[in-house]
Parts: sequence; C-alpha cells; structure tokens
Amino acid sequence: MSFNAAILGVGGVGQVCASEVVKKGYLNKLVLADISTLAAEKIVEKLREKTSASIEVCQVNACNKDSVASILKDIDVLIHAGIPEFNYTVMQACIDTKTHYIDMASDSPDDLLKQLDWGDRFKKAGVLGIMGLGCDPGFSNIAARYAADQLDTVKSITILDGDNSEVDYEGFCAFFSPQTAIQECLAKPNYWTAKDGLQYYPTPFANKDEFEFPEPIGWLDCYVVEHEEAATLGKTIGKGCEYVEFRYALHPDFVNTLKVLSYLGLDSKEPIKVGGVDVIPRDVVVTTMPKPAELAGKIHGYSCVGAYVKGTKGSQNEELFVYTLANHDEIYKKVGFQATVWQTGVPPVVAVDMIAEGLLNETGCIPPEMIDPAPFFERLKARGMEMFVMRKTSPIIKTA
Repeated sequence: MSFNAAILGVGGVGQVCASEVVKKGYLNKLVLADISTLAAEKIVEKLREKTSASIEVCQVNACNKDSVASILKDIDVLIHAGIPEFNYTVMQACIDTKTHYIDMASDSPDDLLKQLDWGDRFKKAGVLGIMGLGCDPGFSNIAARYAADQLDTVKSITILDGDNSEVDYEGFCAFFSPQTAIQECLAKPNYWTAKDGLQYYPTPFANKDEFEFPEPIGWLDCYVVEHEEAATLGKTIGKGCEYVEFRYALHPDFVNTLKVLSYLGLDSKEPIKVGGVDVIPRDVVVTTMPKPAELAGKIHGYSCVGAYVKGTKGSQNEELFVYTLANHDEIYKKVGFQATVWQTGVPPVVAVDMIAEGLLNETGCIPPEMIDPAPFFERLKARGMEMFVMRKTSPIIKTA
C-alpha cells in the first residue's frame, strides 16, 4: 500500500505529528511544510532514521491556497498543525486537490460550525474533513462520546483541562500555541444548553470553580473558557443531554497577566501605528514568549485532559470521567517533547492511521466525536497515550 501524508505547520505539535507518523510502515511519503523551514530541516534527518519513506521539506504560505495546493498533488491526507486562522484556505486547497483534511482547532466555536458547514463541498470532492482533532478539542470529544456510549441518558458534559506543573522559565509562557491561548482565554466563554443552544458569558474568566483531578494533580481552580467542544457535543451526543461546557485550570499569575494584556490592548489582532510602522499588539506579545517546543524538558508536573459526563444507567445515576494523564518529565525523557504538545499531536496521527487502514472512509466534515472510540483508543494506546476511566454511581431516588 502506498500512502502519502503532509504536515502543514512544523512547530511543536507538527514535530510530534511527524515523529509519530513515520513509525508506521504504511507511509510512503511525508511532506513537512511551513512558511519557515528551519524547524523541519532540523528534525528531518532524525525522521529519516526511523522510516524508509521519502521525506520532503517545502516552504508553504498557509494563507495562500495555491501555495498549499502545490504540495498536495499526490498526498492522501494533510494534517494542518498551524494556527486556526488559516483553516479555510487550507480546507479549500484540500478540496481542490481531493486530499483528506485534519486540523486541531478552530478560530472560535462559531468558526467550527462554519467549517462543518463545508460538509457538502468535502463530500463532492470525495474526501473527509475532521475538524478539531488534537487533545482538547479532539481526544476530549471522543472521550465524551465513549462515556456517553456507556450510559442510557446524558445530563451534562464538562470537558476538563488541568496541569499542576512548574516551569523553569521566568516570564509569561503558554504550553501550547501562545496566539490561541491568549485569544481563547480572553474571549467570551461559551457553553451550550439544550434549550438555548450555544451561549456566551459576557466576560472572560467566568464561573470559577474547584474540580478534583486524578492524583497526583488533585484540586484545581477551573474557569469556563471559550472552546470548540460545547459547539457540537450536545447535539451529536444526544441522549437527552442538557448542558455542555469546557473548563480550564488556570494559574492566578497567568490570569492576572492576561487581564493586564487585555487592559492595555495588547491582546488585539488589529494593527496599530508605532513609529510609522504597522504593528499587531498580540504578535509583539507572542514574539516575547517562548515557543511551546522550547519548553521541552523545562516543565515538571502532570497534564490531564478528559470528559466528565453525568447521566444514568438503568436504576443508577452515573458519573464518568474519561481522561488521559501524562507526566511532562517522563514524556520528555521518552520522546523529547513536553506533554502538552505531545498530547495534542498524537490524536490526529491516530486518525491518519485509521484512514490508511480504511477504518475512516466516509466523506464530508465531522467533529471528532463522530469517530468510533474503540478503534481510536486502541491505536492511541499503541502509540503510548493511555485512556483511563473513573466511575461513580448512586441509586436513582424517585420522589412521589
């Protein structure tokens, strides 16, 4: 079997995707593409030691459809590991070249729904588009689907993302894309209800509450934050689901820094004049921050992402927490990456595995929870990323 893949965006997550996809014998060709090829050129020789597949490094501008399409003529699937604002351009290039498409995030929950509306275009091209398949969104959606499949009814779904790590870095940093971290944490937080659909709180950092994560993490303060899962899970899961939210455990220093950035207008994507030069404030902030890949080996602690699903099974109320847990130091020692980018980069490669094996052969656009959890988690475990389940039960008390 000849199977060719491309990765667009070779930052920390893209490097994880590349290091994982070369492990399988089905791969015939891999293209690594970015506006800057420095990172790809640094890792390409190590990758070639792990595979007999040919590997090419190409300079590509993700905001130019023709530039993206130029590398896709014989590619079966493209993983878009770049920033979400280029999703539509990359999607159109994949449609034009009849290439399967996977990304790891959308620019907003509303943008995710707009991407999914491209389903007919993907079907007409005979290809599959998977929107938001990283860790969260991505693993988190499939974890919610797995939990819901165990239940007769679903009352609520809360996606939880927590990390108890310390970082060997004096300054403001984010474990994943700094642009995305600033944007989603300062956006109006969204949630979903069966009655009113997708809703938004008026201000960021809404509804702080404590949640207990598996040991050794423990209790963390979690905020409702803008995220993609709530845009789709309620409708796709069904089973009477009434409420969906995403909660992110944020350190007080991180929250305070973001509030200051927002107060000063330094989170803006709109250009301003500085000394006669157009400058985008958020880009200035991001430039001062370390790239997530540069934090490998400097983060010490545990990262946990999962779906906390409440519902019923027979005569019992049930609460299921389906999650993945990773230690930053152990992941760095094992694969050379920090845990957050590793957890984000492995799931899309599992989808590539399933496409190559013929287990994902539909066309159109889907959110991650439409993927069958059983074969997905089986292949995820084979790549070293475990799924765990915590369960609580209590009798249903019927009132007169």
